[in-house]
Amino acid sequence: MREKQSLNGAWSFRIDRNDHGERQAWYASALAESREVEVPHIWQREDEHVHYCGTAWYEKSFDGVEIPAGRNLYLTFGAVDFQARVWLNGTYIGEHEGGFTPFEFEITKAFNPNGTNRLTVRVFDPQDNAEIPIGKQGSWYTRISGIWQEVSLELRSECYIQRAYVLPDIDKEIAEVRLTVSGPLQKSYVVEYFITDHLNPELPLAVEEEALTDGRMQRAIPLKDAILWSPDIPHLYDLIIKIKDSGSGVVLDEYSTYFGMRKIEFADGQLYLNRQPLFVRGALDQAFYPDTIFIAPSDEWIRNEIRLGKEMGFNLLRKHIKIEIPRYLYWADRMGMLIWAEPPNVVKWSAQSRTRFHDELVGMIERDFNHPSILIWSLYNEEWGLEWDLANDAEKQEHVIALYDEIKQLDPTRLICDNSGWIHVKTDINDYHRYFVVPEQIQEWKSDIDQYMAGHPEQNYVTGYAPKGEPIIVSEFGVWGLPSVKKLLEFYEGEPSWFANLGDDTHREDFKMPLTAYRNFEKYQLDRVFGDLENLSVHSQRRMFRAVKSLIEEMRKRPQINGYVVTEFTDIEWETNGWMDYTRSLKLGMERAADFNGSLVVMADGVNRNVWSGESQAWDIVISNHDLRPLQGVLNWEIEGTDLTGSIPLNEGKSAHVRKSQAIRFTVPQVGQSAFYTLKLSVELDGEFAARNEEELTFTPRSQSDSVKVCAYRMGADFASRLEANGRALTDELSTSDVVVTSVLDNSVLEYYRNGGHVVFLAEEGDGLSDKGQFTFRELVRGESWDRTSSFNYVDPSFFPDVPLRHEMGWEMDGLFPDFIIPFSNYNKLGGTIGRVVYMFGNESITESSEIVSGYFQGWIGQAGGSFLVQQSAQGSLTVTTWKLKNNYGTHPIATRIVDSLLSKAKAKR
Repeated sequence: MREKQSLNGAWSFRIDRNDHGERQAWYASALAESREVEVPHIWQREDEHVHYCGTAWYEKSFDGVEIPAGRNLYLTFGAVDFQARVWLNGTYIGEHEGGFTPFEFEITKAFNPNGTNRLTVRVFDPQDNAEIPIGKQGSWYTRISGIWQEVSLELRSECYIQRAYVLPDIDKEIAEVRLTVSGPLQKSYVVEYFITDHLNPELPLAVEEEALTDGRMQRAIPLKDAILWSPDIPHLYDLIIKIKDSGSGVVLDEYSTYFGMRKIEFADGQLYLNRQPLFVRGALDQAFYPDTIFIAPSDEWIRNEIRLGKEMGFNLLRKHIKIEIPRYLYWADRMGMLIWAEPPNVVKWSAQSRTRFHDELVGMIERDFNHPSILIWSLYNEEWGLEWDLANDAEKQEHVIALYDEIKQLDPTRLICDNSGWIHVKTDINDYHRYFVVPEQIQEWKSDIDQYMAGHPEQNYVTGYAPKGEPIIVSEFGVWGLPSVKKLLEFYEGEPSWFANLGDDTHREDFKMPLTAYRNFEKYQLDRVFGDLENLSVHSQRRMFRAVKSLIEEMRKRPQINGYVVTEFTDIEWETNGWMDYTRSLKLGMERAADFNGSLVVMADGVNRNVWSGESQAWDIVISNHDLRPLQGVLNWEIEGTDLTGSIPLNEGKSAHVRKSQAIRFTVPQVGQSAFYTLKLSVELDGEFAARNEEELTFTPRSQSDSVKVCAYRMGADFASRLEANGRALTDELSTSDVVVTSVLDNSVLEYYRNGGHVVFLAEEGDGLSDKGQFTFRELVRGESWDRTSSFNYVDPSFFPDVPLRHEMGWEMDGLFPDFIIPFSNYNKLGGTIGRVVYMFGNESITESSEIVSGYFQGWIGQAGGSFLVQQSAQGSLTVTTWKLKNNYGTHPIATRIVDSLLSKAKAKR
């Protein structure tokens, strides 16, 4: 029988900056000049070593134990990052490379059973890690090094079970066990298999026995009427395997594992779990932690994370380029959270890096084979390690195909994603990483789904390859929401080291550094708009909630999309697109995330967000029903603050997707002033509440504005006629006008301004303007952009007291968001057909000469600019905005109210 002894706990530790230890034989005697640490140990947890890469030494002394005849002693490590060289009592034992997977040494001969043993481990983690599987540690976030998982001793028989894979087959009602046995075999040896219920281990459900004839054996064990594992019913079975000498009856070895009976497959673009349609509602989980970095602090922490994830509606976590610790996977199995597993990437394409990557990938699968929660293995993420050239490199394509075939043979029970998010060669998942910011890019997002992902999935495959019914999953998308800095400082009892960004130089732009927020908050006048950083974080999180809600709803309105994985589950250091902050507190509104992310979601479609009184509206209702609940009941809607209500009977059976065209019909009531309203939806099934949702609206009366004499300088007849229709008196003379509205900032307009005139400069065309005075413009990325999803458009609503505007600029600005800003910060753009980086300059001094009414920034208040600012001459004013007002004036209610407000302000100053 096996006996295990933990070696976790107090060890001696010493940094070896000059790598003298091996030359000076530090392993030969007690480790000098050391200090005590607790293993598992990550030396970057200590401030003095947070930047250290290189060599360190660990040592532990422990008492000997008797090793009976016929048994051997093994030293096992859960994971050491990156290279470990091991000595026992001064005798060299061996070495291992690879920072994520377990390894072991047989140490019987070097072990002293009758006295003290001294275990010495040299750990080397090189600064140059391009050919090492690292994931994002050390590149994006804090690096980790050391003996970061468990260490133990284990006594085993000379003949022992090395591993046992369980391949569940729910169709044949069997659990197939693939057994690997190490050591000498005797003819009298037999193998016994026992299967029991995980929660009732005393009652055997299956008992099998066979002769042990080979080091590799396979046994199909019947398991009739098994309870199938699923997120709703995460039922587990235990498997105990014994090697027994049939002559003496002595049990030589006993090995235990657990498994679940489940089946994952796909057909015609649909995933199936246990023959039932499966729709993925996932979150990217990079599994970093605010204090322990790479290890969950406790089982309670893990359970709480999974519980919160399920409450937010998630059924899957994509463990992003990190091999998860076994305890997390255990609780995912127990609690019913699906896992998409992914090995850490290398950076450089070389023979050595490919070998190391392969070893970690196979090591992950060997260690985690029996976890039923894992449904998908990834090979690569976005061609990281393939040097971003898979589409054009036949050698790399052949490599990916061969790796797919190898892993599929090793594990036929799971799906494989060859290159997550980017172009595919041979895959079971056609997934996409697409980053758009909403509401700003809502039309681009819809078009990307319809015209690219769902409309032309073949475009996501290497030339010569085509989709074969693989499910479409949008496995990365998302938007930032700044956390409470106050809460972070309280958690850390001070400023954490990562506020300065501990990633490499490729991830050190200003917007990725939390310290930037301190420098720029007052400089860019955000203190006047938000008061303090805490209030800014509130509005940033509101904007995030609105964005991810809409991004997800657009996918759920389209049945061609089989699922999604939002970026991301939690914040990680400087990256703040988590639905929870780094300490695992829910961000604002996420306690209601299941409204749009749960298994049953009701949505309005075709909604006109900003409408005039008297307009007739007809909007669709869409129901996304992932659990295939019987839709027998009623759908209720109302617009809060009005008499508009309605009820729609539901009799749709177990449909996964229901659309009711023009189910919401009404005429917008007369209202006294432009204001916010809320459409509320709810579904009752069998008399019980089942789903709810809300949509933001504005209603605006068509009232005539007060008379203002306006010069629409070089604005064209159409704009002038719209001004007249809204009660504005027009003049062609600059000098006689109350205000000049123009998209031309030429000398005549500037002279008018300097002489005390009031100018509204509608500069929405940015660099396309021929006369723009002293202003320069930065064009925001129009298409897919990860950087832009960190952006934040804001406004000071008090500047427009009669216009419904939110600080974080929400759906009231639908169609009005700027494509250009006036840059404060220096920035880069891609130029030319080959996409070379062009370095551009901002103008921070403009914030000292202007009132910033509305602005834009990315991340931690970097890459900043203005979209609405006011400058003053001795008596005049120059208002500059890049909001899309010119072509929307007179038709878009909010645009109309904004321009009217500006004109009225100008008249009041005359």
